[in-house]
Amino acid sequence: MPDIQNAVLRLTIRLTMTAVLLGFAIYDIRTRRVPNIVVVPLLLVGVAVTLVRMWLGIVSPESIWVLGLTVVTCVILWRLHVFGGGDVKLIVALIALAPDMWLVYLLLGGTLIGLLLVLVVGDGRAGLRRLAALFVNAGQGVLPDRAEISVAYRSRGRPITFAFCLAGVMYVWLFWARV
Repeated sequence: MPDIQNAVLRLTIRLTMTAVLLGFAIYDIRTRRVPNIVVVPLLLVGVAVTLVRMWLGIVSPESIWVLGLTVVTCVILWRLHVFGGGDVKLIVALIALAPDMWLVYLLLGGTLIGLLLVLVVGDGRAGLRRLAALFVNAGQGVLPDRAEISVAYRSRGRPITFAFCLAGVMYVWLFWARV
């Protein structure tokens, strides 16, 4: 009987996380916002889960590094105006819930695919030309400065949270049992 209860609990958690993340994705596509009323509690739960795991001694030093480096990277990207604050809180909440490199890989892959989709759907050929120019300039060591990134973000800000959410859903169903 405990095995059935465990399976039902795992399925309930997966379905709940899927519903929350898909809700975020839909809300972001419609409003271009990540609601703090939901993401902040998710972040607090993630931090609490990580602290409990640390207290129980079941969190690895690698997991703490993954979480710490993710937080630092997200704060830098937020300060550069690459992502909004809600996006950063969502990513940190997901990593706090599951400090696993597989989730980081899925988030990175989802972000790249999401950005390409946003460029193609939102800006068409002009977006692809801007992306190609960015790659050419980056290959020559010329990167946009903070002001250029900020202006581009504010003028053409597109929803990207859906990509993080879909990566989170993929993680929940493919890798969740490992954590």
